[in-house]
Amino acid sequence: MPTVLRWVDFAAGLPYHAALVPVTGSRRDRPEPHSHADFHEFVFVTAGAGVQRVGETEMPLRAGDVVLVRPHDRHEFASTANEGMRFVNIAFASARWRAFADLAGLAGTVDWDRRDLPLLARADPAGPVAAEFARALGAYSGVPSGLDLVRLWTTVIPLLEGADGTPVDERPGWLVSACVAMSREENLREGLPRLLAMAAVSSGHLARSMRRHYGCTPIAFVARRRLEHAALLLTTTTEGIGRIAQRCGFSGQSYFGRLFHEKYGLAPRDYREATRRAVVPSALDTS
Repeated sequence: MPTVLRWVDFAAGLPYHAALVPVTGSRRDRPEPHSHADFHEFVFVTAGAGVQRVGETEMPLRAGDVVLVRPHDRHEFASTANEGMRFVNIAFASARWRAFADLAGLAGTVDWDRRDLPLLARADPAGPVAAEFARALGAYSGVPSGLDLVRLWTTVIPLLEGADGTPVDERPGWLVSACVAMSREENLREGLPRLLAMAAVSSGHLARSMRRHYGCTPIAFVARRRLEHAALLLTTTTEGIGRIAQRCGFSGQSYFGRLFHEKYGLAPRDYREATRRAVVPSALDTS
């Protein structure tokens, strides 16, 4: 059974996580098989050659390859070259990725998550894409910002679109507008009725369109946006858990707590504390 990694366990409060990962022939030097609960990641191979095992499939990798790893991908890496393989890993919360895709009207990102295997593209190992990964890695060692992440996305996404052909965004404008508007708190409180009113279509048409273009039901979409907003409020405010549940449209604190734990692996109070420790070091921490 592979490990399931959660964003809050290693990058709570950060816009992204970055690492330079060496993979050698030694088993102890390889990243263990794992999947992600709630984040995507980019892998950019900087040197050597190897494979990414996704389920039972091996994807050959070499310097210059860029891979978009989805949360559900059960994967691990191994080297196939004498010198091993080295890659830059940039991880980012799926909630940020989806919100960016919605706001930017990006084509194909939902379909990328539905593919059998992660999307792989080729870049010049010494070109602008490589430079952008190096810049994001360097920024992470200082004070990384959301703008650093957006800059990386805007550099890499056209490369991925080219690898996937030239996708056409088939999402209707009314659907995109309604889904983007559901990020606002006043709409989240009203929930599904508000989404339906903004879409101005029948409930059946909304459900079919959501399944086709977002891969979920309208109810699941609203619940996801509510939980994502709750996570934001937990990390940026000191309001009580019950008040946050109300602000996000949940009918009760216990129901909110159960759904939040299912998504993030922690109770809301524990999530807030984990984020606080990640951003504000404990005064008792002398290590």
